[in-house]
Order: sequence, then structure tokens, then C-alpha cells
Amino acid sequence: MMHKIKDIEVFAPVFRAHNPPYDSSFILRNMGNIVVRVITEDGLDGFGMTFGEPVAEYIQKNLVEEVIGKDPLANEDIWNDMFRQIRSSGRKGAALLAMSAIDIAIWDLRGKILGQPIYKLLGGSNRKIPCYASVGFLSMPEDEVLEKSLEYVADGYKTLKIKVGYNNGGNIKADIARVEKVRKAVGTEIDLIVDANGIYDCAAAIRFLRAAAGLDICLFEEPVHADDILGLRRIRDAALVPVASGENEYTKYGCRDLLLAEAVDVLQFDITRVGGFTEMVKVSAMVQAWNLKIAPHFWPQFTAHVMSAAPHGLYLEVFPPADEARPGGNIIINQPPIIDGFYEIPQAPGLGLEFDMEFLSKHIVK
Repeated sequence: MMHKIKDIEVFAPVFRAHNPPYDSSFILRNMGNIVVRVITEDGLDGFGMTFGEPVAEYIQKNLVEEVIGKDPLANEDIWNDMFRQIRSSGRKGAALLAMSAIDIAIWDLRGKILGQPIYKLLGGSNRKIPCYASVGFLSMPEDEVLEKSLEYVADGYKTLKIKVGYNNGGNIKADIARVEKVRKAVGTEIDLIVDANGIYDCAAAIRFLRAAAGLDICLFEEPVHADDILGLRRIRDAALVPVASGENEYTKYGCRDLLLAEAVDVLQFDITRVGGFTEMVKVSAMVQAWNLKIAPHFWPQFTAHVMSAAPHGLYLEVFPPADEARPGGNIIINQPPIIDGFYEIPQAPGLGLEFDMEFLSKHIVK
């Protein structure tokens, strides 16, 4: 039976944060995500998500016509049609976020059509994927960071991530003190990732690592700006700790450039930026061919499926509960819990998630 795509709906349940969290280089003033619903002629639907309000308009003006009437099982054809269409309006940024959300929805549809969860379509069998907890934006007071760290360790997490980069990367002593306090609180058995969100220059990043030599950091994430691939290579060559990057890169071509530059040890591509499942699978295979590791940025409910079939996968990223409740409801009704530091993939077809249409319908983009 042929399943043709009949419609695409876009929802923007985004709201202004009263106390926006921030890291070293970014203020999260708007909370929430863009949700895409792809609907077939016979009433099946699939859902995808990504960041950024501009994405909603971009989908409607640039990508809907490339998807309507297509067979969702032909995800490669749809992806390539969309990628050709965005050629002149942005091969990265909002254009790829828009493509990613649609592709994720199409894979959700594929699973429902074929009656299988996505992880099985990708060849995986492992349903329990280890997670690490991202404990504190720089906006979070250090006492609260310590409290959350201990909570997560008590919940079974074996790895935590700490943000650094005070004063635009200009206060390394304060950054070291922040990590030092967490290390002292959680002990030596817990792995610590440090994330600078790209705020340091190369020399400052190396200075930070030398000052942190006694803190047993297991991974240094985005020490310099995502586009400073040569800087990443220099930091990696210093051979102090493994280097991670990739969450702000796009497509298999961005992955290729990081790999050829020998700039990273762990690649953290974001499925809602890289190009969805269709592209994330290729990125994962490329990383495996280099005998390196993947640790996808955020979105455990999506990336867990990829990690199930990735023997070179490290862990998923999980954020603490938001400080502010989402006004009016939640996007996903049956969000799987994290138990003893592991995300368990649902068994239902597709993503295995139930989206709250009553809530989303209040935020549909016309």
C-alpha cells in the first residue's frame, strides 16, 4: 500500500523566559521547541522537533512543496529534494534545522508504516542507553550546581557535565573553582565533562586544561568556537584530555571536515541540526570508520534510536528539569523516564512517543 504525504503542520509552543538561563556565550531567552507533524493521505502521522522560531516560517515557505505527495518510505529522495531546495537560502542554520524536523517526522512515520520502532529499522537491539546529566548553566548558582550534581549521582548517573566560561572566558580561576567544587562533592568515581560552549581561544583553553590537570576531566567539550577547527586540532594535539565538538555543525560534510582535520575525539552532532535521522546515520557510520566515539547533543528521545545501533556510542545527554514549567502543558505525554542513569527506548512503532495534540493545537502556525 502506498502512503503519500498529504500535509505538514507546524507548531511553535515557544514562550519568553522570565529568568533566562545562559552559558558562556548564549542566553536562552525563548523556551520551547518547534514541532512538525507530517500527515499521510490515510491518516497516519509522524512528529519531529527542533529549535528556533524562524524554522516554522522557513518550513512553510521553502520545504512543504518538496514533501507533499511523496512516499515517506523514500526518505533519501525526500532529503535530497529538500537539500537541493535550500541551496540558495542556507546550507546550514535554520534551513538544516527545518529539514531535520521534517526528516525526524518522516522516520517516525516510517516506523509506524512498517510497525517497528526506529531503533529496529536502524538495526539496533539495545533499548537501554546510558546518559550523562548536564548539571548547570552558568546562570545556575554554584550551590545549586552542587545540589543537582549530588541528586543526579544519587539517581544513578555515572557522568556529569559542568559549564565553564565565566566573563566571556576571561576568568579561568573561577572556572577551575567551579569544577573543583563539583569534583570534591561527587568524589573520584564520577566522570566529569567540562563544556566551554566555544568561549575560549586556543591558548586559553590549553591554559584551562593545564590548571585543571588534577581534576580528572574525562572530556573537554567545545573549548573553542565550532568553526575554529584548527584551534580544536591544536588543543587535541596538546594531548591533555579528549576533545569533543560537533553539536553546532551540520551534515555529513561538516562531519567529514572534523574527521579529516583530526580535530576531535568525540563527535556530538545534534540530530535536530545535522539533518535528521537520514543524515545522522551517515555521520555515525563515518565516525565509526575513524574509530572515534559519538555522544549526541541533547534529544535523547530521538538519538537513543541511533545509539542503539552504534557500538561506538558513548552516552546520551540529559538536562535537569526546566526551572520554568511550560505554560499550558507538555509537548510529549509519555516522555520516557531516565532510570539509574539509562534511557529506555519505547517499544511502540516509530519514535514510540505520544504528542499532546490538545496542547499543540493552541500553538499551530498558520
